[in-house]
Amino acid sequence: MFPIDSLPETQAALAVSIFFASFVYEDGATLLAATLSASGRLDPRIGLLTAFLGIWIGDIGLYGLGSAFGRRTAQSRWLQKYLKPESLAKAEAWFFKHGSLALVMSRAIPGSRLPLYVAAGALRLPVRVFARITAACSAVWVSAIFAIWRFVPKASSGHQRLLPWLLTAFVLFAPWLLSKSARSLGGWIRNRENLRDCPTVSLCAR
Repeated sequence: MFPIDSLPETQAALAVSIFFASFVYEDGATLLAATLSASGRLDPRIGLLTAFLGIWIGDIGLYGLGSAFGRRTAQSRWLQKYLKPESLAKAEAWFFKHGSLALVMSRAIPGSRLPLYVAAGALRLPVRVFARITAACSAVWVSAIFAIWRFVPKASSGHQRLLPWLLTAFVLFAPWLLSKSARSLGGWIRNRENLRDCPTVSLCAR
């Protein structure tokens, strides 16, 4: 997190700090904006809008990097030795069909957004589709964090004081845990189906 004591005092300076901090660590910047808004140091409307714009513009920037350099890199002679045009065409077709869902799911998987957003630009996902989906995901994400710190009671002492932090941690990590659980459940179901189709290893080997 960011040291609150070293933050600027004015609303405009705080907004600019949060905006640029979101390029480095968007979850931390959002939480900072939410806590500052809850404490009265930052107007909630300014904080929410600044955090949202910082995240969304950062997403568009990653898409732009992929669009500007990804295709040029894919056309290099060195990479063409390992990446066939047919494979690239298949990747583009898959992204065109499943890219929207992948973008939504990436919000729940830490570390997946940077490579996926760059790939979206490189594989020519329509910019309007990308901008619309990432805007909606960012708005929901930021609004959820702000809602916790705005509407959950914060007692001055006792266990209730930790409630906003616990709910924030749940919002940040629950989607990732759910995605891990879903993948594990999917693997378990596939294994069960394989065992049902082929009950013994010796029979499968024949």
